[in-house]
Amino acid sequence: MGRHRHDECVPFDLSPLVPEARRPAGEAAAVYLRQTRPWLAALVVHGSALKGGFIPGCSDIDFQLWLREGAWNEGVLRLPPALAIQRDLAAVDVGPFQYIQGHARRAGRDIGPIPGTYHVLSGALPVPEATLEVVLDRCRSVLTHRHDYLASDLLDHGGGRLERTTRFVCTDVWPVLFSRLCLLENDLAVWRLTKAEMIARLPEPLRAEADRFHALVWAHYTGERTPDTALAVIAQGAEVIAAARRDVQ
Repeated sequence: MGRHRHDECVPFDLSPLVPEARRPAGEAAAVYLRQTRPWLAALVVHGSALKGGFIPGCSDIDFQLWLREGAWNEGVLRLPPALAIQRDLAAVDVGPFQYIQGHARRAGRDIGPIPGTYHVLSGALPVPEATLEVVLDRCRSVLTHRHDYLASDLLDHGGGRLERTTRFVCTDVWPVLFSRLCLLENDLAVWRLTKAEMIARLPEPLRAEADRFHALVWAHYTGERTPDTALAVIAQGAEVIAAARRDVQ
């Protein structure tokens, strides 16, 4: 199957995205629109591809697909359009990002995104934006969630298992830190910050732990990836999560 060029499809407004994200995001958006058009209420992009601060080789391009009832079967996304999406996404070169991440949301049911943290590529958001009260509840839930997989996953070997665990740690640490700062400042604007901006506003000693984690992730994903660099990310990630959870009410 040939590669789909976004400039041959629907002309999405990609200008708010960081320059490096525009081509892969446009190509992926064209796939989502083509395969979900009958049910698509809104196609939304968010995360570091929009607000900046992405880590090459580590960060993903985050999409939300707000889909009407015809896309669902007893509350579960129907398999045929998902298969078609995956088949078409295989033609998209995601570099310098690690992958495209799409989340299906039920129009009129799920909680909306945080104000100022997303960009609508197609359609109109079919739900109200998230309120401060809702987001603070989410933050508390994130900070009380246990990350028991870390030690048990390190008993495995081969098949990219270590790299997968390293990736899981990265996807866990950033929401934990943003949640901690949001609770401290009681302000939704926290979620509009880049990773570096967020870290700079954390109190010590959490700031120093988060800064070290950020540096180790950069070194691992932009340099030579070795078991030692992966384990350093995992160990520091566990330290950051533990530090962020201390004294949470």
